[in-house]
Amino acid sequence: MTIQQLSKEIGISIDTLRIWERRYGFPIPTRNARGHRSYSGDQVDELRIVKKLQSLGHRPGKIFALSSAERRELLTVAAEQELPPNQALQQLTKEFSPSQIDEELREQLQKLGLVSFIHQYALPLLQALDQGWTEGSISIAREHLVSDRLEQLLREQLVTEQPTKSQKQLLFLTLSGERHKLGLLLAAALFHAEGIGCILLNQELPISEVPQLASELQVDGVALSFSFHYSTRQAKNDLARLRNQLDPQFKLIAGGQAVQGGIQMQNLIICTTLKQIPRICRKLSA
Repeated sequence: MTIQQLSKEIGISIDTLRIWERRYGFPIPTRNARGHRSYSGDQVDELRIVKKLQSLGHRPGKIFALSSAERRELLTVAAEQELPPNQALQQLTKEFSPSQIDEELREQLQKLGLVSFIHQYALPLLQALDQGWTEGSISIAREHLVSDRLEQLLREQLVTEQPTKSQKQLLFLTLSGERHKLGLLLAAALFHAEGIGCILLNQELPISEVPQLASELQVDGVALSFSFHYSTRQAKNDLARLRNQLDPQFKLIAGGQAVQGGIQMQNLIICTTLKQIPRICRKLSA
C-alpha cells in the first residue's frame, strides 16, 4: 500500500505519517526501486490501533513508547469501558441486512426522538463500528453500509421543516481535503432540532468559494468540521484565512478533533462536544 492509499484508508494525513516515521520510528515502510514508500497489512492494522488510541486522548509519544501488545491491551481496556453493553447494536453492525438496518434505525428514532436518538443510539452505534473496524471484526464495506444508512436517515431529518425568515441559518460544510463528514451531519441535525436552519453541503469546498456562497445563501454563519485527518496547524490556518475573507461579525463554528486544543479568533465558536450545541444555539439566537 502506498502512503497515499494508507492516508486515505486510515484517515491520517501524509505529513503526520512522515513525522511519525522520523520522530518515533513507526511506521517504517519498505521502498521500491524509485524510492516510493510501501506499507504492509500489519502496519495498516497497527496504525488503526494508534489512531483509535489517539482519538481516546492518548498522545503519540505515549502510544509509540508502548509495544504492539501493550497498545492492543490498552485499547481492549478502553473498549471495555467505552462500548455500551448492547448486544442489539453488535448484531446490527455485523449481521443485519440493509432493510433490517433501516427498520431498526427508524424504530429507534421514532421511539427516542431526534436528540436522544443521536446521543443514546447513533453515537454508541458509531463507536461500535469504529471499534469493530479497529479490531478487524467489521470490514470497511460493512462499516460503510451501516454508516451510510444512518447518514441517509439523518439527512432526511434536515428537510422535515423549512426554516422561517426569522430563524438563524447556518451553512455546514467541509473544506477541501476533509473526507470525514458524518460528525458534521450529527451536529447539523442537533442544530436543526434546536430550531436553527441548516444547509448542509455534500461536497468539499475550497476556502476561496465559501464567502461568496455564504453571501448568496444569506446565512448567519458557517459551521465546519476538522477531523483527525486535519492537522491542528492546518485547521488554524484555514480558519484564519476564512476569518479574514468574511465580515468580522459573521459567525464561524468549528468542531472536530483537530480543533480540540482551542483556537481563539473573533466570532469563532469552538464546539468540543455535541452536548454544547443547545448552549451555542441560545448564543446565536440572542
